[in-house]
Amino acid sequence: MKTFCLTLLLAVVGFPTNSFAVDFVKDVAPILQKYCVGCHAEDDAQGGLAMDTYAGLMSGGESGLALTSGVASSSRMFLMASGKLEPVMPPDDMEGPSGDELVILADWIEEGAEGPEGEMPIRRELKTPKVPTAGDVALPVTAIARSDDGTWQATAIFGAITLNNLVSGESLEVTNKLGKVNSLTFNQDGTQLLAASGLTGGYGQATLFKVADWTVAQEFVGHQDVLYAAQFSPDGKRIATAGYDRKILIWDSATGDIVQELHGHNGAIFDLAFSPDGKLLISACADETAKVWHVETGKRLDTLSQPEAEVNCVSFSKDGRWMLAGSADNRLRVWRLISKDEPAINPIVQTRFVDESPITRMTLTPDGRGLVILSEAGNVKLLRTDDWSVVGAMEPLGEKPSDLVVSADGSTARIALMNGRVVERPLPAIGTRDTGPGSRLLAPVYLDVGPLATSDESELVVTNGVADVSRGVEVNGKLTSKGEQDCFRFSARRGEAWVIEADATSGDLDPKVVILDEGCEPLLRTRLQAVRDTYFTFRGKNSGQVNDFRLFGWQEIGLNQFLYSNGEVTKTWQHPRGPDSGFDVYPGAGNRHTYFGTTHTTHALGEPAYVVRELGPGEEPEPNGLPVFEVFYENDDDPTRTAGESSRLDFMAPRDGRYTVCIRDTRGHFSGDFQYRLRIRPAAPSYSASIGKMNASVLPGTGRKIDLKIERKDGFRGPVSFQIGDLPPGWHSNFPVVIESDQHVAEGLVFVPEGIDHTTEPFDVEVVANAEILNRRVERNAGTIKGITVGTSPSVIPMIQPIDRDVPENEDWTLVIPRGATVSARIVLRRGKNAKGEVNNGEIRFGGAGSGHNAAHGVYVDNIGLSGLLVLPGEDERELFITADPVAALGKRSFFLISANDGGVASFPITVDVQDATSLSVSAD
Repeated sequence: MKTFCLTLLLAVVGFPTNSFAVDFVKDVAPILQKYCVGCHAEDDAQGGLAMDTYAGLMSGGESGLALTSGVASSSRMFLMASGKLEPVMPPDDMEGPSGDELVILADWIEEGAEGPEGEMPIRRELKTPKVPTAGDVALPVTAIARSDDGTWQATAIFGAITLNNLVSGESLEVTNKLGKVNSLTFNQDGTQLLAASGLTGGYGQATLFKVADWTVAQEFVGHQDVLYAAQFSPDGKRIATAGYDRKILIWDSATGDIVQELHGHNGAIFDLAFSPDGKLLISACADETAKVWHVETGKRLDTLSQPEAEVNCVSFSKDGRWMLAGSADNRLRVWRLISKDEPAINPIVQTRFVDESPITRMTLTPDGRGLVILSEAGNVKLLRTDDWSVVGAMEPLGEKPSDLVVSADGSTARIALMNGRVVERPLPAIGTRDTGPGSRLLAPVYLDVGPLATSDESELVVTNGVADVSRGVEVNGKLTSKGEQDCFRFSARRGEAWVIEADATSGDLDPKVVILDEGCEPLLRTRLQAVRDTYFTFRGKNSGQVNDFRLFGWQEIGLNQFLYSNGEVTKTWQHPRGPDSGFDVYPGAGNRHTYFGTTHTTHALGEPAYVVRELGPGEEPEPNGLPVFEVFYENDDDPTRTAGESSRLDFMAPRDGRYTVCIRDTRGHFSGDFQYRLRIRPAAPSYSASIGKMNASVLPGTGRKIDLKIERKDGFRGPVSFQIGDLPPGWHSNFPVVIESDQHVAEGLVFVPEGIDHTTEPFDVEVVANAEILNRRVERNAGTIKGITVGTSPSVIPMIQPIDRDVPENEDWTLVIPRGATVSARIVLRRGKNAKGEVNNGEIRFGGAGSGHNAAHGVYVDNIGLSGLLVLPGEDERELFITADPVAALGKRSFFLISANDGGVASFPITVDVQDATSLSVSAD
């Protein structure tokens, strides 16, 4: 038939075979859509030929022009479609144009291949086999929506939308030509309903219905593929649409005009959400990102790239402070909104593993205190938005869900299922962490029992393998047989704080201590709820290493978070500070500390790890799909490693009772000389203080640093203040210097200005530490700085100056940093002469990750790069970036820099004031 038609056409010698002119839109485009566009569309143009637009067809492809205007017999497209030129199209014995359709194509070409006068027609149907649906099959419910006042509920199945009045009970079903509806949403007053739909590979359409009479108020057609999302702005004046074609359109809801077209995503866009004020839009995409857009200008303000799989749903919190995203990596992420008018980095504040399957939908409760999350596996969970913890899991659905809404009073969730049903689940009450059982932690009771009783284990009476001892005792014993353990029972009252110490006094004994309860079972110390999973990357860790903990997804792990791995609990101290670094864990230097009495452990590459939080007594674990770890009272190493391999275990009695302390060798070894000393004593919180060595030659116009250190004992966690003795007139220091709660180091500074009379005799000055412990002032002599003198003029005098002005030399000024923000200052140099008597124009280095000195925990010099913080040769200043982590303590603290020149010369200290980000604007005074 094809050959016959072509021969017939050529015999006519170029004259049209029809007596009427061929219209491209009405006659030609349907043929191209039916047979060609499936393989030759703009988004996937095989051979470089796009036939879904007139411009693409006329441009041709990789083989040249597809058609020659006016000459059908020279047009490759026509010859291949008619079977006269290889390869024949459509290929693979697929159905091609009929004889009549070939005549239409030939006529159109011979008439000059004129294009459309307006837009290309919308492709309203696909060329697919028609498979009839069985009459008794329930069609999937693909979308559900509820009006804010709770009056209306809308549900969609293929080809129909049902509108239910939840007050009167009336119901109206309207059939439509929309096909599959992927989202439904009411405007704020419930008078309009917006449906997102379209045809896969054809077009996307959002349809605006009037609820009162179910008439169509507006159709929004501008996408080249199916829509997944359509949303009203809060005031209803704008509508945002997005779908498979990777673009976002913002429409005027009254006129139907496009007011913004947003590009930047590299995959299908699954969800959209306006901010409460309507100024911003957030989008969720298959390209594993969410993006933040300014609605009025169309400017992209940030790309949230932390998700590790497709982002399926997004939202703003009710107060507009937070942005939320649920993704196919099973996690909820929360960002604090910073980019309100201009591009900025929005810091991530929370990552929650919510379920063992992808998060597909989420919605806030009407009061904003709860977030209902729906997973692909059919699990429904409620999160509390004040801490983003899972507070309840509803009965599993047993079917694949598609959408959900929450009732107007926040008591129930209604979930649409792919089996055609809509089910309801009651939502649990949303408590607060402050009033829950987890907040009622036991307060320690400290006691004094006088001198410890001493005895030898051979002198004690042993009954059923246990010897009773007094409250407060020292026992000397030995382990001489295989599997031997010695057990000692003492009484303790609820809340009493004790310390168990086991030291090897002879032989190769590695002691381990275990505490048993009244039934001689291991005593549970606490439970740790995993809230995020990760694993070790790059390399493993030995049992003492404190630095370079490289963890998968480290960007979403904060400071001061507990990290559980293979029975050991550590705590993050400092973020990775460059591309070739990892976390430092507490205490930040030396041997690492462990928490909850756990033992130091070696970790292998790829070993699982978890961010955990402690559950309170009786507190129910979060049903988040991650494990809960039980930690018992046992230890075979001092958690602070100050006692080497000896065992140290702090113990707080959970109730009145008699508890048993057992000691054995960690490896199960034994020997005649395996001797030990066991102490069971009351805890006595305290500390010791010391200073490091200071370069005693202080150069005019600069300072010298002195390291301040403490060792904490028996659970003392409070701040410690260091004071320095009298300095000569005109000298300066940054004392008093405070070591913060839970920290172990700080840095003092002694500074001598230029141009004042200096003593020529070396002098000494004492440093004293003091702290408040159990309502007592506890003072310790930290040491003496000896032989302080004034040296020669330095080769460089560094200063810290505001970014926008100059302050006089040696004058304190305050740099305000909001928590979670980065601010700028300047390094300014006054260059002197070097050892050769030449002006020092060389490179001036200020160190790497630790280049900011005496900063509060969580405050650090940022953006240092691979080379660290430096001023280039011949330059006298550079910008300095300082960041305050969200955990940084509020308040003021002295801060200075140290140049590597002249043995390390320090700048005059400034004051860094960390303030709450919600109560100020960034400024410098």
